Amino acid sequence: MRKILYLLGLMILNLFLCTSCSFHTYHFGVQNRAATVPDDFGETEAAIAHAEQSDGAKYCPDKIEKAKELAHKGAEVYWKCHNTESSDLLAEARKLAKEAEGCGPQIASAPLESTNKLVPTCDLAVTPTSILKGESADLSWSSQNAMKCNIQPNIGPVDLQGRMTVTPSIDTIYNLTCIGPGGKATSEARVTVKNPDLCMTLNIQYDTDKADIKPKYLKEIEKVAEFMKKYPQLKGSIEGHTDNVGGPRYNMMLSQKRAENVMNMLIDKYGIAKSRLSAKGYGLTRPLTTNKTKEGRQKNRRSVANFGCKEP
Repeated sequence: MRKILYLLGLMILNLFLCTSCSFHTYHFGVQNRAATVPDDFGETEAAIAHAEQSDGAKYCPDKIEKAKELAHKGAEVYWKCHNTESSDLLAEARKLAKEAEGCGPQIASAPLESTNKLVPTCDLAVTPTSILKGESADLSWSSQNAMKCNIQPNIGPVDLQGRMTVTPSIDTIYNLTCIGPGGKATSEARVTVKNPDLCMTLNIQYDTDKADIKPKYLKEIEKVAEFMKKYPQLKGSIEGHTDNVGGPRYNMMLSQKRAENVMNMLIDKYGIAKSRLSAKGYGLTRPLTTNKTKEGRQKNRRSVANFGCKEP
């Protein structure tokens, strides 16, 4: 009976061995030692096969070859009972196969393209950095590796390098921004605007009952004209005054004539804009000193003006 059982066992073993030959006998070039293998063997085979058939195969063949090597090693260590190491190797092989599928010309050229993008630079300068109100300053700028530049405030797009004149009315910080393929660059320049701390006064005296300007005052009027041209934002009001000789109504007309004569000379002879000047006669209502003496009356017959000076 034992002999019969022994022979039956041998027959069953032979049948099992023969049956196992009907399964795949190799995975990744490694011979199987059992009828079944873990599922990740088949998943890895499918991933590599799919990568080999993809468009990415011609751009990253090295990744596919590396995936095959890892899969081969994973099969080898599996049959040495290193199951965890085998699983990790097969997972890495599937990962490489997936990366190979995504390979293409745009991915291959991207790193090279990015390294060739030069970062733009720019520089903005102003001369002088401090001006009086109404004066101008020069902005100059340059840039490298830029495609477009812009200056603010109130200027906008400009050439990649250039120069221009600005006349700010208050302290201003100008900002230059230049943009290129490699990014953005900025530069700034500050202009300080000061109100004129200079002033110009005019005091002209007249003979009794006269509004004519004496020759000795012509140089004084010329100085006023030059001052007003230098500071075009300034305006002035010319006042006319008289002594108490004559009636109030007549003196009012005479004082107005004296003020207008000075104003008209600044306009007609020296080209000062009429909008910057005004004339006002006050007659005998605002004496500078007493009218009881000859000297006092001489000082009261006058035209005066204040250009840029602070009021007392």
